[in-house]
Amino acid sequence: MNPLVLCTLTIIVTLAVSGYAKVKEPTSTVTAIVNLKLNRFLPVKLVARVLPWAELALAVALLVLPGTFQILAALASLALFASYWAVIARAVVQGNTASCNCFGGASTAPTSVFTLIRNTALFLASAGALIGALNTGGSAITQLLALDSAGWLWLIGAFLASLTLWSINRAESLKTPPSQQPKQAPPVAAAQAEDDYIRTPIPYSALYYPAEDPTSSRDGTGQQTSLRDLALAQARIIIWVSPGCGHCHKVVNKLAGWQEQIPMIALHPVVASGKDVSAFAMAPHIQVLIDPGFMTRKLFGQGTPGALALGMDGLLAGGPVTGGDNVITFVEDIITEVTQDYPNHVQDGSSTPDGTRQA
Repeated sequence: MNPLVLCTLTIIVTLAVSGYAKVKEPTSTVTAIVNLKLNRFLPVKLVARVLPWAELALAVALLVLPGTFQILAALASLALFASYWAVIARAVVQGNTASCNCFGGASTAPTSVFTLIRNTALFLASAGALIGALNTGGSAITQLLALDSAGWLWLIGAFLASLTLWSINRAESLKTPPSQQPKQAPPVAAAQAEDDYIRTPIPYSALYYPAEDPTSSRDGTGQQTSLRDLALAQARIIIWVSPGCGHCHKVVNKLAGWQEQIPMIALHPVVASGKDVSAFAMAPHIQVLIDPGFMTRKLFGQGTPGALALGMDGLLAGGPVTGGDNVITFVEDIITEVTQDYPNHVQDGSSTPDGTRQA
């Protein structure tokens, strides 16, 4: 038995699961590229289209192709996992905790040193797969068929160990069972309930607070946050606006009045650069955010004004909608729903919909 076949199988399973997840949810790759700040270097749409199928093709090649093709597939896998390792290492060094969406939309955990450890293990496994290909020249299937009884016992043991670790990880990450969770729907989502609105996870897409000193950065950005992080603290409505858009100024002029009516939901106008902040007459209590080049906006469509509602449960609660009239109707529908369901909270403006006090 060649023990390095375990490395090859690890890479095959990883590539197959990752590729399938990305094909199933193509926007997750776009989100990952933006989250990890690679959109300045990579053609976003091309990579999002090609990468999932490339991963699946490599998985199939490692599984069935022998000889030179096996070696080439192993080399390509090594190069791919080396690039993944470098991308995560760069994010960790920079303190970027946005999700890498490495396994599609299902993997929304923040990037951390543990992500780097995982990628290091996968890089080493891909190196083992290459060494195995050079030594045997056979495909993974060929090597499996050649196993003796002792080899199959090793393989079964490795499978059970992996299954145990996976089960422990899943069990630890489980939240309260749905039957024990409150049935109350977030008020922001109610405005679109009648349209059978399907709520999806909020991506870890980057936004920025304006810099205290606009000259300190090229685009006037200060501290980084993300859509997901913003939603953890409070339900929010994000509204993208641009100075050259007449409807955007009409929407911005309504923000202060809207905010007074729904103090439990934060409204945030979002501009493309720091210099655009001064182009609008913002009320002092309205927190402006910056989306450089509207890269996060592009995840949800094009054009301004555009709006999106974020729920505190980590799911999109409404939108996206685009166009002046649509955005105004979108926000006013939410206000109507919220003021009907939570009249006492709206009157005193002191509590969130779940009854907790705002800071």
